[in-house]
Amino acid sequence: MKTFRPIMPSLLALALLAVSTSAQEHPEHPKKQTASAAVSEATVAGQNVCLGCSLKKEKGAAAQCSKYGHRHVLKVTKATIDGKDHPEMNGWVLHYLDTDSSQSVIGGHHEETVTMTGKIYADERVLEVTKLESSEAAKKPEHPEHPK
Repeated sequence: MKTFRPIMPSLLALALLAVSTSAQEHPEHPKKQTASAAVSEATVAGQNVCLGCSLKKEKGAAAQCSKYGHRHVLKVTKATIDGKDHPEMNGWVLHYLDTDSSQSVIGGHHEETVTMTGKIYADERVLEVTKLESSEAAKKPEHPEHPK
């Protein structure tokens, strides 16, 4: 009479070993640490654009900003964290965390270039504004739906 050896426990152990081995960091290829790995105090500059207006203009979205108001985001052109520039963040769209300090940029400064300080929650792409440093109106012709 032959003895039956179940192979399922052996296969399960082999699968667990493969998963734990693949999850380990290779010494020659460590995971790259970026600004997106943490919450960072930063100074950021960019264009304060209405998300609805941008989507309507660029992709035909059915945004109704004239009815419901503008909801601005920051299109980053420069980010500085701990005195170091982070060019990998150029082009990011950061949503504003609703705070007293962010209200002026959430509802105003339409299409203006702004510089502000605050915390960046990189994984969520959110900016908690601490202070609006400067704002300058973009040199664009006035749009009839966006009077200054």
